[in-house]
Amino acid sequence: MSFDDPNDVRFRPDDDCPIFSQELEDHIVAISRGQAPNVGRFCGNCYTPLSRDTEMCPHCREDVRAGRAPVDAVPDTLLETLRIQRAIEANWVNGFAYLGIIIAATTGLAIVLGVPMFRDSLIWATLFYGVYLLVMSRVLPAILGGYFGDRMGYEKARTKTREAWAEWVAKRDQPQR
Repeated sequence: MSFDDPNDVRFRPDDDCPIFSQELEDHIVAISRGQAPNVGRFCGNCYTPLSRDTEMCPHCREDVRAGRAPVDAVPDTLLETLRIQRAIEANWVNGFAYLGIIIAATTGLAIVLGVPMFRDSLIWATLFYGVYLLVMSRVLPAILGGYFGDRMGYEKARTKTREAWAEWVAKRDQPQR
């Protein structure tokens, strides 16, 4: 069960950070929403959900018979890592979207107050400002938040995710005492 639009093409970064396959991300989201328990069979390397008869992870290509043994639950560290990643992305997107709304409101006011025709007619000024605000408060947040905020937030979040993944792998691969 995917929470994304089935027509969306998932971006596959080439940054040596193998976590969060679509299946794993969907599973973690379902866990966080209380729609699924954190139990099952998961790849011991990248934690992608596996069926009972899967012999090779579809995400990282780890042979589950010869490589790292499958695990019964996704580690809490990875659940938290995805939550942090999504929070960082959301903050950047929302921040840029709100910036777009502020720019739309202030530029509209500047136009209304700066054009002599609008200063002489409150009706035309109100009509112009209403339409301008209606259009620009959709366009600017979509451009600023949906493009710039999305890209910047993704890069910032992915950097944090790579750091968390490297820490997790180092901790996971330490010999047990």
